[in-house]
Amino acid sequence: MQFLSLYIPAVTPSGPPSAEHMAKMGKLMEDMIKAGVLIATGGILSRNTGVKVARNNGTFTVEDGPVAGSSLMPAAGYALLRASTREELVKHVKTFLDAVGNGKCEIIQVMEGPPPQA
Repeated sequence: MQFLSLYIPAVTPSGPPSAEHMAKMGKLMEDMIKAGVLIATGGILSRNTGVKVARNNGTFTVEDGPVAGSSLMPAAGYALLRASTREELVKHVKTFLDAVGNGKCEIIQVMEGPPPQA
């Protein structure tokens, strides 16, 4: 099973991470990739850089950032993870949070393969 994990820090970072922190996170990411758990990861920029595209009855609207009401912010990053069970997933997310510090991860299962037939 695949899951999208959004990391939301407990406090807004005051600056870039230290070299020590980056090395620690790099090692964790490398280990998770080798174990087949981590598929992709990346940071999320300020919602001021976003754009919202909507379609209603064939009419499109485009709204430049800030994207008001976005549930993705104040998320700071994301990871696409692979796990066989909920327990395995939670174990990996706890390991990540131990490395990154205070905060939380909101996790959503990602559909794999074609959608189910009705």
